[in-house]
Amino acid sequence: MGNHLHKQYKIYQILTDDTLAHCHAVTKFSDDEIRAEHEKFFRITGNGCLKKSHMEELLGDYVPLGKHKNIKYLTKCIFSTIDTNNDGYIDFLEYLISIKFFKTKSPIEKANFMFRILDKNGDKHVTLKEIEPLLKCLEEYHKSSSNTHVTNMMNDGAKSAACAVLAKLDENNSGDIGVSEFVDGWLKDETIRALFTFQ
Repeated sequence: MGNHLHKQYKIYQILTDDTLAHCHAVTKFSDDEIRAEHEKFFRITGNGCLKKSHMEELLGDYVPLGKHKNIKYLTKCIFSTIDTNNDGYIDFLEYLISIKFFKTKSPIEKANFMFRILDKNGDKHVTLKEIEPLLKCLEEYHKSSSNTHVTNMMNDGAKSAACAVLAKLDENNSGDIGVSEFVDGWLKDETIRALFTFQ
């Protein structure tokens, strides 16, 4: 694993034409966007290995402001989602792919990415215990929401909102939400989209 890690992150230290072309093919970002993210990524990480401790600073443009412990939990969930090879680090391409999900206009891609953030243990099911802490992270953010359905849902706190989400999306009454149930709910229900969108 160590050699693979060294090799992976070193590939992206210099943006050669081939590396730029590969990043573009995977993310569809422009060369200028890739260069800007590359500069930011290496300024913060130094060696190209993004650790959990770097997440808040690097994703500052993409996650809402809030209480430190809540943002820490949110960035930890995002880190686990992005670290696709589970090596404890995020390389530049993994980082770019995560930014793609924050910027994408595709509702299905957004729904799938949010499901992966919620699915903390990776079992392809989201439970009340996984929904509640994430909504707690977004509580401050939703206080200023212009969506009255979201503010009404969050009025009684994150636990109550998590119960409402589970009741709304758990179509087969299994006590959890599967990927297809979440994506289906995301596509059909504006409140669900607004509740889990933080940009």
